[in-house]
Amino acid sequence: MNTNENMVKKPKKEDEEFVEEDDDYELDDEKEFKTYKENAKKRMIKVMAFIIGGTIVLLLVLYLISLIIGTKYTYSDVEDVLQRAAEAYFKDYPESLPQEEGDIVEIDSSNLVAAEKMKELTEYTGEEIVCTGTVQVEKTSTGYLYAPYLNCGDNYVTTELYKKILSVEDEVTSGDGLYSKEGSYIYRGENVNNYVQLDNRLWRIVKIQSDNSIVLILAEGMDAFQMWDNRYNETRLYESGINSYGISRVYEYLQRIYNDPNKDDKEDILSKKDKTKLVRYNLCVGKKSFTSEDKDNVDECKEVLQDQEIGLLTLSDYIYVSLDPNCKSGSTKSCMNYNYLSASKEWWLVTANEADDSTVFVVDNYGEVKVETAATSSCVRPVIHLNERVISKGGKGTLKSPYKIK
Repeated sequence: MNTNENMVKKPKKEDEEFVEEDDDYELDDEKEFKTYKENAKKRMIKVMAFIIGGTIVLLLVLYLISLIIGTKYTYSDVEDVLQRAAEAYFKDYPESLPQEEGDIVEIDSSNLVAAEKMKELTEYTGEEIVCTGTVQVEKTSTGYLYAPYLNCGDNYVTTELYKKILSVEDEVTSGDGLYSKEGSYIYRGENVNNYVQLDNRLWRIVKIQSDNSIVLILAEGMDAFQMWDNRYNETRLYESGINSYGISRVYEYLQRIYNDPNKDDKEDILSKKDKTKLVRYNLCVGKKSFTSEDKDNVDECKEVLQDQEIGLLTLSDYIYVSLDPNCKSGSTKSCMNYNYLSASKEWWLVTANEADDSTVFVVDNYGEVKVETAATSSCVRPVIHLNERVISKGGKGTLKSPYKIK
């Protein structure tokens, strides 16, 4: 007879063995997982230790680098520190500033340190470099020129721009370059490295005068064209202009753009800072024959306007730049050759034609000098003179890397 008990079958031996094997598998899997977790934890600890150790090493290296160079300034930076300190000092003690134009006072870095306007120089240069510093302050027509001088022996000495130019430019007697003439140095030829960057515009060095002032002419000229003069001329009986520079329209124009430029017309070619770096000069405004072979401003300097801050270039200065041996006078077309002053637009010279009272000299867009009625319009290329104390800030004098000043 079949009963429920009899219907319940006992597990076979093979089933029992199967169950036992399955239990062993689960135990092994759990053991392996535990081992895996322990190994992963160890690897994580190693990675973290490596990251932390690497970070510590990196921070240590950066700290050592900061100790070596991080607290040091460039020499140019130290010059700036000196200048700012002097400006702050004289703001507190204006009575110590020079009172007359051309007068100079000098202040030492030790005095600036004592006045708490700066730290000791070693704080900027490092203990291993011994330097001295002074600032010369000159009263100019428009303010004060601050010239910082740093002397660190063989490591560095502050250099004025004119000295920088003379140190990098070899004097030449042929070909493009810097020529010596009666105590002055004059750029001649077509391809010369004589660019200077002021705050607002690019200029070109014409020459270094015997007093070490530097004659600059605006590289591209003003944007707007200007009449040389348009007054009524009694000889011509119409408004042909009168070719006397001191009473001319172009003279008035130059005075205006110097003193009260119109920024909308891009007349602000000189910043207030630029103007403190200029010196007044005597501008030769004498008349000249078109065929005169004088290249030394003998004719032009028979009449002089004194204490000018801005002017134009003389005919002698223009033709002397040309290296063409056939360039004898303003009337010879060959003066346009090998002449960096040749430009892409027509521009006025300061020199008037002595043959009459209404014509003046102009350089056309090919570089040829021509006689023009003063009432015509041409570009203006202002001329200024930089103070000999202007400090060099770098540059090579090229178009891409012009000389720069403090």
